[in-house]
Amino acid sequence: MDKYKSISREKQDITQVSPLLAAVAEVKSSKSPSGYRLLNAVEKEDNSTITLVNILQRLGYRSIFDIAEVSKQRFIKRHNESLSGHAEVIFDKAVSAANQLVQSYRQRQLRDYDGALLTKASHQARYSSYSNNDVNDKEKLPDYSSLFPEPWDSFCQPNAIESLDSPVNYLLDLYKFVQQIELDGSNNAVGLEQRRADIPDLLLNSDNLYKEITAISIVNDVLSKSAREYIDQTGQAEKPVNQVLGETRFPFTLPYSLPSQQINKGLAEQETELGTIIQQVNQQFPWHILTEKRDQALLAYTQLSKEQMTLLTEKSPFSQNFLSREQLINSYFSTSTTEVLPERDVAKHAYIIHADENVTGPTLLSDNVDKAYDEIVVTCENKAKETIKVKLRGENVLTYNRIKARMAPFDNSSPFSRQLKLTYVESDNSDIGILDNGPFFGEMTVYAAIPRENINNSSVNIEGINFLTMTYRFAIAKQGTAQSELLPEAEQFFQDNYGVSADESVKLKEILSFGQQTGSKVTDLEHLFNSGDFRPLVSPNVVFSNPIFDSGQTSEHFPAPYHYGGIYINAGQLDALSIVRTDTGREIDAVSDFRYDRMNRFIRLQRWLALPYHQLDLLVISAIKAESNNTDLAISNNTLRSLGLFRHLSTQYKVLPEAFAGWIYKITPFAISNNIPFFDQLFNQSKLFDQPLILDGKEFNYTENQGDGAKTVKQLCAGLAISLSTFQVIAPIVESALKLSSGKLVRNLDVVSRLYRLVTIPRLFGFSAEDGLILADILIDKSEYLANIPALGEKDDILSIIAQMEVLTSWLTKTKLTPIKLSLLLGKTQLPVVPTSGMLTFYKGISEGLTDNVCLQESDFNRQEINNIDWWTVLSGENGVFDKENGLIKDIPLIWGKTDEESLRKVIEDIVTNTSPDDNQINIVVQIILQAKTAQESLLSSAIAGEYGVSRDIVPLQLRWLGSSVYSVLKMVLDNTPEKVEDIKTEFLDLTYSLLVYTQLINALSIGNNLLLLRLTNPKWLGLNIDETTEIALSLDEIFLLNRYKDLLENAKQNEDKVQEYFTFANSEILPKTEEDDNNYKCAQLLAEILDWSPDEIYLACDKGGLERKRAMTLSQIDWIRRLQQFSVKTHLSVEPLLGAAALDVNSDFEAFQSIGEAVMAALKAQGDDENV
Repeated sequence: MDKYKSISREKQDITQVSPLLAAVAEVKSSKSPSGYRLLNAVEKEDNSTITLVNILQRLGYRSIFDIAEVSKQRFIKRHNESLSGHAEVIFDKAVSAANQLVQSYRQRQLRDYDGALLTKASHQARYSSYSNNDVNDKEKLPDYSSLFPEPWDSFCQPNAIESLDSPVNYLLDLYKFVQQIELDGSNNAVGLEQRRADIPDLLLNSDNLYKEITAISIVNDVLSKSAREYIDQTGQAEKPVNQVLGETRFPFTLPYSLPSQQINKGLAEQETELGTIIQQVNQQFPWHILTEKRDQALLAYTQLSKEQMTLLTEKSPFSQNFLSREQLINSYFSTSTTEVLPERDVAKHAYIIHADENVTGPTLLSDNVDKAYDEIVVTCENKAKETIKVKLRGENVLTYNRIKARMAPFDNSSPFSRQLKLTYVESDNSDIGILDNGPFFGEMTVYAAIPRENINNSSVNIEGINFLTMTYRFAIAKQGTAQSELLPEAEQFFQDNYGVSADESVKLKEILSFGQQTGSKVTDLEHLFNSGDFRPLVSPNVVFSNPIFDSGQTSEHFPAPYHYGGIYINAGQLDALSIVRTDTGREIDAVSDFRYDRMNRFIRLQRWLALPYHQLDLLVISAIKAESNNTDLAISNNTLRSLGLFRHLSTQYKVLPEAFAGWIYKITPFAISNNIPFFDQLFNQSKLFDQPLILDGKEFNYTENQGDGAKTVKQLCAGLAISLSTFQVIAPIVESALKLSSGKLVRNLDVVSRLYRLVTIPRLFGFSAEDGLILADILIDKSEYLANIPALGEKDDILSIIAQMEVLTSWLTKTKLTPIKLSLLLGKTQLPVVPTSGMLTFYKGISEGLTDNVCLQESDFNRQEINNIDWWTVLSGENGVFDKENGLIKDIPLIWGKTDEESLRKVIEDIVTNTSPDDNQINIVVQIILQAKTAQESLLSSAIAGEYGVSRDIVPLQLRWLGSSVYSVLKMVLDNTPEKVEDIKTEFLDLTYSLLVYTQLINALSIGNNLLLLRLTNPKWLGLNIDETTEIALSLDEIFLLNRYKDLLENAKQNEDKVQEYFTFANSEILPKTEEDDNNYKCAQLLAEILDWSPDEIYLACDKGGLERKRAMTLSQIDWIRRLQQFSVKTHLSVEPLLGAAALDVNSDFEAFQSIGEAVMAALKAQGDDENV
């Protein structure tokens, strides 16, 4: 009865008993009900009454008001037995006494007020006189308010805590009411104090009562406290609650990574993604990001935490098939492997093993070999590392259905269901013994393979092409060994992932039990197993190569879940998981520990990505099949990379799962019930043709203007939404990739999928199929790349190419460059240049302009002031400044920060250092040569500017840029002036083409003299690794950086002079450490003025970013800082968390993610976005 001791009793310590309580506790003994014994009552001497006050005290009642607080029904229910049946009498007496006491108190208060008023009125009557003529005296007459004044001192404000109708009083009464209810509950009930341990300690003050807080914050606090108490008992007290939640796998709402959610949700509110930050904050962005970094960005796009990725990709604790010695003795038959691949004829296939140091057996195929079985030897090992060699007999078993052709002879040419048979024969293993030290465990991988075509005609040792992987785990033990010993890994797996023991896992077969443990509805499970309203269907317009389904030699329905929708959970094999009805209810059929593991991964992944099961299966399997060596259909890092890129493209461009699957593998001809297959959505939805496009596997001529081939081309063009001219561009590329006959393609999914990739991937970014060929050529020198079979895992696989194409097309759109123009600039595309009359006129005009007034003459040095030196001879030598044969001024070295005059003077001084002319003579000579140089440059610049539409001032630098010079061009013209069009040499054609290309770039990027001089004198300041040995050619890096320079000037807060002054200062010589540090910060201040950003942030970026001298010395480094600035403005994150976010990868620890997550939330909160914090 201790639990009934009043909750409110704890508020005060009353040791004495109220006299009124003692009074109500006295009851007449004659009224004791006959069914109760008065063991605890104290009888008075006259035996007429008894007192129960001691019992009431033990029950926690000290006053009649304690009894009145409880309802009559509750009081009787709780204490009638303890009070010997007198509970009702005592309660009535207590309530009566309490009411009388309250009434008496109220009357006394009223009498006190009346007495005070009467005294006041008597005093006024005695000492005051009334005059009817005095108006003010009339106001002193008694009225109601003066006779019955309100006791204002006893009142409180309506919103005060102590107000009788305040929220806190309601809350307090509600709290007491809940406590009263809990007192009547069972001892196993979880009370409010246990569920909300914070409430009893909550102070009833204004802060707690009127401060607005979200319900989710209360829930988080309460759950965190409860979780903390639980975690402390599990030996993980050193770990934060959120870290443990991120590592725990059951229930299925876990693992839950709060930092990952904070990062992804917070960045989504700022319309960006972690993968984008990782990519663009990289200093090698955009063209030279390392493969590891690009993969890191793709994995970040999945928005999955480290533990979630681990759960998906870790090695399964189970093999596909677990076999004990008893099962092998009775002979094991695999499921049929003939029905697995509908798109390939596998009627003639067999089984080979993956041989290693622990397994030996047949690794090559054989045909028509008279051999009953093959021997397979598997080395098995026990816990003590002791080994035995187990010999198994392997057989290739065909199942021939003779029901429809009972008398027909057996024909091996038709497709039949084919199974692997494994048998353990005691006589083959007589040397093993009695297995007292067992169980012994061994593993084996078996491949279903078809013969490789065009190898040889031998009947033995035929190389095979694997199309299916079957894994086996053997447990060899004596009979009667417990299942827990044969499968020791099962206990930990089921506890961690399903919350049940291995023995209890048998209940998971029941649909209700499985749904309860996974948190799945029955409709969800029907979707998972492709049953009910979610059965797979296939397009009637696609013909498949595997004839097994039309031969009557299989009982399998086509399509089955292992063909579409449930490939992953079934590992692409028979028998498919399904829901069946039994006497005990609905159960999962064909389930195994291996499939429980697959369902565990797949159900979680479906919830994390929020995709329907069939679309998720399509994505996962397409990525897996795009890998060359993933025949066991396991989720790998490449699978996650694919999911990451899909999620990014889905967010940014609304890409459908079926479309993405078509890019990385093939267009699917399947769907689920009541849906149209994606192939038909593309090519057979509109009623443009009298017959649908049917993929019958036959060749057609795509160059025909009429007939079947022409019709197929029109249907393909309509489905791909392209013109016939575009099709004629991409069709030969597909033909070449497949090595088909000239002008021929095949009507099958492979061809259609290749065409689909070529058209729709560039279209995603707003470009045509022709543009896509150019973009692929620019990126990886393979214009036909998208027509090839995707192979994930290569250095430049299709995932990387799509990601790079997104960046490239985005930049092209901003710069208003077209792919073909960029290709021309890069020399990827060459236009033919032929001699023309205009070209002849152009070069002859230059030649005619080279008169004596333009070319330097010996007579120009016949001046009295300089006659003491033969300047004509001295300055026209091999290293001279002009050519005395033609009077052309040679190239003067370009030096940053020096004028042509200063550079020329330095050259002349070096030449005449032994003759020691005076300064005045040198000045005169310099002016003579400069005058000629100016005249020659003016002649050529005017001609080129007029012909090509470029500024005259930039022509000399432009010629240097394209690998020539004013001197080289003029000398070429003088030496080879053409008289006829036919006389125009190749050198003139090459110069003409180069001028066209470089002029296009100068005009497109608005390149000025200052930038071009910087490019020619200090290319490293731009971030270009160019020296004298580098081939003269435009690169993608150079064009990108020149464009970024233009963008910098357009957005800088300082003019170009300030920008170039910064480059000069930042690239000054290295000084002692103290001065160097000061200059590093000075650089940050100068750059901050240009970029309008904090110098501290810039300095921190240079320091944390690992720049060589802790300053931005090149344009590429400044551009990197600008990207940091843009993300900082966009996300409201400072440099340090931005760089920290860019460094996150799958190996980062919890603290790293937590730090970035908190920073993202703090940035949101700083913007006033409390809703998402």
